[in-house]
Amino acid sequence: MRGSRNLLTQRMASSRASGSSGGLKFVGLTVGAVAAGATSVAVYASYDNDFRKTLENSIPGSRNILNYTIGVEEPPAPRLKDLRPLQFSADPKIAPKPFEPKPVAEKIEKVLVQAEKAPEKAKNPYTGPKEPVNPQKKNENLTESLKKHLVDAEKATKAATGAKLETIRAIEHHIQTIREAIEGGKDGDWDAVTIAHLKAKRLAEADGEWEKKARNAVAELVTEANLGAQGEITQLNPLVPVSKATALKLSNELDEMISNVKHVDSERIFVHDYSDRVAESRKKFQLELKAVHPNLNYEEGMKLNKTDLQTILAHAHLRIDQLSQKLIGNKLSEEKRVQSIISKKKADLLEKLRLEAKINVIPEVDKKKLDEELARATAEIQKKYDEKLKEVVRTQKQLYDIEHAKDVDEAVQKERNVHSTAVGKALAQLEGIEMALAGHLHMDIENRKSKQMWLATQNLKETVVFGNRASCCMEGRRAPLGDQMKTLLSCGGNTDEFVKTVDSAMAKTSKIRGEYTEEDLNTRFNKVCRIGRRVAYVHDGSGALGHLYSWLKASLTFQLPIGTNDTVTPSAENNFSLLTRAEALWKAGKKGDAVRVLQMTDGATRRVATDFIQDARRHQEALLLSRLLLAHAALTSIRSTY
Repeated sequence: MRGSRNLLTQRMASSRASGSSGGLKFVGLTVGAVAAGATSVAVYASYDNDFRKTLENSIPGSRNILNYTIGVEEPPAPRLKDLRPLQFSADPKIAPKPFEPKPVAEKIEKVLVQAEKAPEKAKNPYTGPKEPVNPQKKNENLTESLKKHLVDAEKATKAATGAKLETIRAIEHHIQTIREAIEGGKDGDWDAVTIAHLKAKRLAEADGEWEKKARNAVAELVTEANLGAQGEITQLNPLVPVSKATALKLSNELDEMISNVKHVDSERIFVHDYSDRVAESRKKFQLELKAVHPNLNYEEGMKLNKTDLQTILAHAHLRIDQLSQKLIGNKLSEEKRVQSIISKKKADLLEKLRLEAKINVIPEVDKKKLDEELARATAEIQKKYDEKLKEVVRTQKQLYDIEHAKDVDEAVQKERNVHSTAVGKALAQLEGIEMALAGHLHMDIENRKSKQMWLATQNLKETVVFGNRASCCMEGRRAPLGDQMKTLLSCGGNTDEFVKTVDSAMAKTSKIRGEYTEEDLNTRFNKVCRIGRRVAYVHDGSGALGHLYSWLKASLTFQLPIGTNDTVTPSAENNFSLLTRAEALWKAGKKGDAVRVLQMTDGATRRVATDFIQDARRHQEALLLSRLLLAHAALTSIRSTY
């Protein structure tokens, strides 16, 4: 803390040469910011009557200011229950009787009510006596019905989930428009807030209807599965438990989407206490200034000397540094939360795909079951036939042992041939099963290697994006990629030509020193743009006066906003406009295009941006190679799935 204060004191001491003009400029900017904030608060107070009442009760004298700026608040319409007819009495000593409404005679009409017969309970088509002709017909009907209900329930749930996602996006857009309108002050677009609110409301009503349809489809699926479970023939149908599990999964998915909508909708509370938080922050800042400088008497409208102004600026810089660190921590925690949500969604998607694959395997399961029953019946018939044949042979042998010995031997040899053929078939089937198991083991090994490669590739990508998170400096966060590439080569057994090609294509600097993280590149890009604008009009051979002229001209130049899709005319562009266009492309996520635009600069601006261009290009190359490796690992995992 003491070192930060000394650094800020040195920074303020170095800026004293600018005189009192810097202090007046700061006071002017502060007054402008306060005026913009007051305008935004007044506009929002005209939009929300509850916020206006809270503001008038908490800040004395704000009622007159609001009445002058946005008009007097209209009184609410009187409620009917508060209106009473006036009562008069001829004698002033006798109090008037309270108002009592005259009793109205109710006409009671006798209506003949016919007792409706109780609706008969729906008959279960899968119960009752077994049909002697074709008992599998009920099972087939149940299978077809459950498949139809499964498809309908999944389609309805998918539509409801899509509608919920649209509602979440509309609510987030509504919250963003409210924030922009509040921060915009007098230029805030409150019509956009109204349109966003109406859109969110309309989508909420629509997704409610889709949710009802999805719930009804899931309920029909559960009802059909329960009816099938009650039947003696259909209760062993493998599709019944799968249908119940799918219905539970779809219902949980709908509940999860509803909770997500409620969570996003709860963030709208932010706009109700926005002004209170601003006032509370200002009071807290004043108390902190009192603690740092007890002799400082800060009031609105007072003139501050240079020492007090330096104290305020030093404390403000310190608080900004602390809040920046806190913001970085919150951002990291939010990224972890988003990553956990993505992992959960991925697991749910894999579970859904597994259920779909299981549903597709159901006909094969039925076929296998039929083959097993047929084999069992054949074995029983064969067994009975063998027993009968042995008995006949034994009898014939006893009766005609001498006369028909040759025939008996031939019959025995024939039966032996039949049995040897059956044993040979069984041995062949056993050998095929052993070969299939050996193939499965080999595929399991390949699949495990592909998963290890995917994890290593994911770590490589995170290292390129985030670097060494434990370091606190920009150079310390550069993590070398050589060891991770060696890990990838070892996962592939040093035989994967694609990984070898990517390893040879990666820059040597990336392997040895590593690359800057995206946050560090953003910081360097902002610094390059700021310094590049100052020297944008410096030509080759210009001296100190040229740099001073460029700085003054850049300070007085205001560039209009440039779209990211606008065409670039090199002959009509200068360094200042190219920097503005590169900044717009960088903020829009088109970092490669921003680097190309920076390459079009010349003079001192190009010299300032040279190192950044090389580092940004290597970072983009490393990120592209990590994405290629990630796609290769996913494709390898799919190939090894059996």
